[in-house]
Amino acid sequence: NIAGAVRMAREMGPGHTIVTVLCDYGNRYLSKLYNPDFLREKGLPVPGWLDGPGREIVPVFEEVAS
Repeated sequence: NIAGAVRMAREMGPGHTIVTVLCDYGNRYLSKLYNPDFLREKGLPVPGWLDGPGREIVPVFEEVAS
């Protein structure tokens, strides 16, 4: 993200605005967004990768990245 934003800024030159989003692992959302019980209580869908036994959020991201 940062390298792409810097490259774009150099190409565009002064006077422009560039916005980028820095993602994290979502560790702060483990009790809500990545909690299948919480999602069910709220009537929200539970993704299959989250509903498996013993799954942790970090390995899921590592699988996607590889």
